[in-house]
Amino acid sequence: MNSSQKLLAYVQLLDAKLPTASFTHAHNLEHHVQQGQIRNVDDLETYITSVLKPHLFQWEAPAIHSVYAAAAKQDIWQIALVDKMVIQQIILPEDMDEARKTGKRLLKLARNLYPWMEFTMLEQAITQYHAVLSLTVLHAWINVQLGIDREQAVGCYFYTLLSCCMSRAAAPLQLSIRDASLLTDRLAQTMENDWNTHWRTTIQSHITSDSPLHNAQTT
Repeated sequence: MNSSQKLLAYVQLLDAKLPTASFTHAHNLEHHVQQGQIRNVDDLETYITSVLKPHLFQWEAPAIHSVYAAAAKQDIWQIALVDKMVIQQIILPEDMDEARKTGKRLLKLARNLYPWMEFTMLEQAITQYHAVLSLTVLHAWINVQLGIDREQAVGCYFYTLLSCCMSRAAAPLQLSIRDASLLTDRLAQTMENDWNTHWRTTIQSHITSDSPLHNAQTT
């Protein structure tokens, strides 16, 4: 595990139902498996490619880019706005108080994992602009601080999320550890390739020029 993956790995161990951005999809996937809506590997791949991937490409991968752009400009307001955009896609209004508690837990965890790292701008985004602090934004911030290339940060996010999904689906679908690992590798590579080619161009053309997600794409 490289240093930038520590937060994502630890979050998986905390609570399967934490409202931490797309990791919520792993819980939703598990629910679909339990309800018999995902019955085999083909159904699993369909869910990932038709439900999870579009969400990641429209919201969370551009959000990671946005955090990189905002961090370079020291733009606290933009970080807060990106965080709110991500949170609004996955958290119901009635669950917002719990999400804020989760954000505080994530920040505390990040401080424990990276005691030398600077988190002042994230704290200001929370206190001044009422950001919730999604896992997406926190992951991006940590990677910025570590000097990780932003596309590597996006790829790491994809891979870890897919690993989380596989861990929820493997046993019910009777997938061996080896088969689940191979499927994760293949889907992660395909997702990363798609993001780095066709989808980045497509998403850029559909994001308005005054959106922080557009700013990230053009930075």
